[in-house]
Amino acid sequence: MAKCKICDNEIENVATFTDKSSFDCTHCGKYILLESMSIDIDIFKNRKKDFYKVSSYIYEQNREFKNIPEINENKFKELLNKDDKKIKEKFDLMMIYLSKLSTNYFREDDLIIKCWIKDYEEFFLLLERAIEVKLIIGKVYSTGGHIFTRLTFEGLNYIESIEYINKDSRNIFVAFNFKDSLEEIFNNNLKTSIEKEGFNYIVVNQNNVDHNKSINDEIIVKLKSSRIVIADFTNHRNSVYFEAGFAMGMNIPIIWTCQEGHANDMSFDTRQFPHIIWKDKDDLVKQVIDRIKVII
Repeated sequence: MAKCKICDNEIENVATFTDKSSFDCTHCGKYILLESMSIDIDIFKNRKKDFYKVSSYIYEQNREFKNIPEINENKFKELLNKDDKKIKEKFDLMMIYLSKLSTNYFREDDLIIKCWIKDYEEFFLLLERAIEVKLIIGKVYSTGGHIFTRLTFEGLNYIESIEYINKDSRNIFVAFNFKDSLEEIFNNNLKTSIEKEGFNYIVVNQNNVDHNKSINDEIIVKLKSSRIVIADFTNHRNSVYFEAGFAMGMNIPIIWTCQEGHANDMSFDTRQFPHIIWKDKDDLVKQVIDRIKVII
């Protein structure tokens, strides 16, 4: 059986076309390599330690976003150069994974790839820490291997603290490019619909910040109190990336949006998330309100 060029696990199915090949890896999931990548992937062998980022990206696209990603040389480079997730973020992802198990058994490989964990050494480090601080009952063996029994009361309480941030808040923070056409759509049409649903529409710009305050300080204060963040990347405004990144760090749910014709201008780090691609004001309002109702 063929081996995956990314993770070296078995490939269940390979389909080769004129300009690309489709793979179904037992570890990564389904992905497509453009012709040049199928041949030249070995040129990155000196970066093998970073290949886990590619595997985790493919897995996430398959499982979370129901998407089979196409990978060319530029995409592969971007993934290898992607900043590693913070250890706290990996730890939280691991805890959420463990909390959703229906039994006390799991495959280490599944947890590692889902939680963007670098290798077995890092996995055991995270698991040992969870045991030490009494979030889970289990054991890690010095020779390798582990026992996982269950989450403790403290562990369940920890999960609630990271999954349900600001659950009682009615604030929805909205970040977008303050161009005339967009400002009318967001601060009029979307604002009206959000407030009709009983939420507070929160926007921070120079016009609504006290001149004695820093706008960044005001943004952070408002973000910290919000239940949801709407981040629109039409016209590629840099501060929207900051606001979305801060919300991600706080585990605040984000609704990613972008107007048709602007999606290709977005940064790679945001393109991987499922965006609402909207045509006009009515389309934006409908899709955003529907997504809010799903999150709440």
